[in-house]
Amino acid sequence: MGFCARLLPLVFLLMALMFGAGCATSRTSGWDKGSEQVTLSDKDKKELEAKAQAHWGKRHVKEELLKFIDAYETLSKADQNNYKYLVGLCRGYYLFADGHLSDIEEKKLNWEKGVTFGERAMATNPDFKAKVVAEGGKVEAALDTLTKNEIESIYWTAVNLGKWGKAAGIATVLKYKTRIKEMITRVGVLDPTFFHGAVERYWGAYYAIAPSFAGGDLNKSESSFKKSLELQKDYLGTYVLYAELYASKKGDRKLFQDKLNYVLKADAHKIQEIAPENLIEQAKARRLLEQMEELF
Repeated sequence: MGFCARLLPLVFLLMALMFGAGCATSRTSGWDKGSEQVTLSDKDKKELEAKAQAHWGKRHVKEELLKFIDAYETLSKADQNNYKYLVGLCRGYYLFADGHLSDIEEKKLNWEKGVTFGERAMATNPDFKAKVVAEGGKVEAALDTLTKNEIESIYWTAVNLGKWGKAAGIATVLKYKTRIKEMITRVGVLDPTFFHGAVERYWGAYYAIAPSFAGGDLNKSESSFKKSLELQKDYLGTYVLYAELYASKKGDRKLFQDKLNYVLKADAHKIQEIAPENLIEQAKARRLLEQMEELF
């Protein structure tokens, strides 16, 4: 292949970045959206909360997670500034799209809902709400007001936004990439061990996905995935991303197989609080192994 032919893909990518940047998908921030109100008695709230938690414990089953989301939607309408309900919906919508849906448009819709609830959860911190509004909605300018109390909302909002942006296209990725990176950085400052090595897991994925001119680096990706596993070796999602993003891009078929087979043989219930996530990751590992011939 000649030099000019090798250069064409890069030219097309640069053109997409240059001409697509003005066409990013826009959205209304969560704190600017209204919400329907409902009235529930204390008894009804307590009963619905108990049902929701039972459904959450079986969130690896699509129908159970939907029941959890429905219950928390109702509870959040009855108590609109309740952080627990808002961040629960942020995480719930992320997992629903990531673990239970295949259609990209459905995924986008649910990830965007997750972003909305996450932004509302962050805005329960009055200092953040005041500063982000004063800054015209620029979340990254107000992150320093958020504390460890809001760490879940920062992380789950960031990953929802990242998935939604990636699905929406390169222009949207460019629009939000700095915000997402700064949110993950803030999580790392507040708690570098958060959610079973989530920060290093995120960087492992980021460095594998990003093109080299945007900071992509397979050596950094591998290093970050290894650091995440050092923090928590029993969260199976790290192995799946390691295989799906790093090993496939590296062209390392053996590593790809080894990581995914490890996931399938692992005890998903070793850490009970993340057993549902681990069961979802085992299902992902099976699908990836079935697609191996297409990836290599």
